[in-house]
Amino acid sequence: MENLGVLTFGDYADWPSALLEVEKVPLLWVLFLEDVLSPEAGQETAIEDTDRLFDAALAPLRGRLQAMQTPVVVAWSTWRPHGILQDARRCTAWRRAARRIGDILFDLAAHSAGLYLIDLDNLLSKIGTDAAFDARNFYSARCRLSGRGISEISSATAEILRRTKEAAKKVLVLDCDNTLWGGVIGEVGLSGIALGGDGKGKAFADFQRGIRRLAAQGILLAISSKNNEVDVWEMFERHGEMVLKRSDVVAARIDWNDKSDNIIAIAEDLDLGLDSFVFWDDNPIEREKMRLALPRVTTIDVPLDVESWPALLDRLELFSRFSITDEDRKKTQQYHNRMRFVTERANTVDKTSFLRSIAMCPKAVAVNDATVVRAEQLSAKTNQYNLRPIRYTAAEILALAAANDCVTFLTSLSDKFGDHGIVGFSVARPVDDDAAFLDTFLMSCRVLGRDLEAWMFATLAARLHDAGVSSLYAEFWATERNVVAAQVLPQHGFKRVSGKDGLQMKLAAAGLETKGGDLYCADIKYLTRLPGLEVFETCPVV
Repeated sequence: MENLGVLTFGDYADWPSALLEVEKVPLLWVLFLEDVLSPEAGQETAIEDTDRLFDAALAPLRGRLQAMQTPVVVAWSTWRPHGILQDARRCTAWRRAARRIGDILFDLAAHSAGLYLIDLDNLLSKIGTDAAFDARNFYSARCRLSGRGISEISSATAEILRRTKEAAKKVLVLDCDNTLWGGVIGEVGLSGIALGGDGKGKAFADFQRGIRRLAAQGILLAISSKNNEVDVWEMFERHGEMVLKRSDVVAARIDWNDKSDNIIAIAEDLDLGLDSFVFWDDNPIEREKMRLALPRVTTIDVPLDVESWPALLDRLELFSRFSITDEDRKKTQQYHNRMRFVTERANTVDKTSFLRSIAMCPKAVAVNDATVVRAEQLSAKTNQYNLRPIRYTAAEILALAAANDCVTFLTSLSDKFGDHGIVGFSVARPVDDDAAFLDTFLMSCRVLGRDLEAWMFATLAARLHDAGVSSLYAEFWATERNVVAAQVLPQHGFKRVSGKDGLQMKLAAAGLETKGGDLYCADIKYLTRLPGLEVFETCPVV
């Protein structure tokens, strides 16, 4: 597993000991049904007995999940050698048990932050069971898998653990001609386009269906096309086989400029980093130009045959997330709302009057089992408006929320442009009886320009003041992507301080790790009455 540090291996069949270890490191448990349920028992055991057997086998895992703060990956397989005729007319007891253990594991993952599953039978199907399993390894070393099978598990586990710390991509930028449909709209017109029906036309339509599924999960769709804009929108609005609608697209640059320049403009419109973007274009020349001009943009190597595109898009892990939240499902509309906000703000002279007029209503939202997925998403993918880009897992966030001396809350926002959902996350941890440290302070860029950060600081300060805290330390840890947040602390009453006079030692003694950034301190009472709070007069700090 690449870049995962030193690996420690447990003994064969001794998963209880490994699961009960308290080391704060990720754990991979490879579970084969045959190690829990013998083939003989699998032919005779009733469902109730099977459930009791599985409950006993999974008890150490449940114990680990209740106490853990680090990810646990369970890779399980129900495969064993059998012939075709055995399953030709009946569902065997073994097959029922195989389905049952999968149901139990997925139900456990649904209620356990930090548990990730790998269905080995699905993963290894691409190389085939004959290549993935090796009886010689099992009888000589109690390892059921071949070297190739082990490699597949390692790669899949590494991918899961990386995604717990790295955000998924956010934007899919698409060409139009010979990408969303077959043919050049400006040359062949609506009637000459290949889209729908059979053959390549159906492949293009299925590709659009896959794109729309991504949009329904919160992936933003954009267009960068060298074309006449009128022709493209006519295709969207008038061609009866178009699956995608104009409302599915949050940003478009349809002109004859370089596509790299257009993507830079789209990134500025959306206020997102270029490394959030994925570019899909049928033209290899355009793809190579994009790689050279914008290496931070992920450019897909698109095969020549469009028939392979729907499956390629479905397998693409760049956009994959562990959970889909309500905010994800509303993402396209939320970015349309953002564009309306930006347009109206640009035409307003008095910012304060404008912000008062849009009836903003922020709320502090508790971190709990229902909201921790969104908190994890914000921690993983917020890069620009983030003072300290630290990536917390769901289990780690729940542990912070459960600590009596920590102040944690999420921030939601609605205004006349719509419900923006949960857009902010704040964590303050104790230094001593009189001081706290701003461990996390971040906000989604799609709500910038509303002074929401002042409300978040004031809410945090009010809660700390109630706990007897008088000073709040903070750190700005500069990265390539959070330049927009560089002045947040000075603009909200924080004064830069030196860590050399014992502050670093004081923070370290409290178990707080700084990242070598600039340190600041603010008076809690000042933070509760920050300038700018008057725009939230209909929804005061609570």
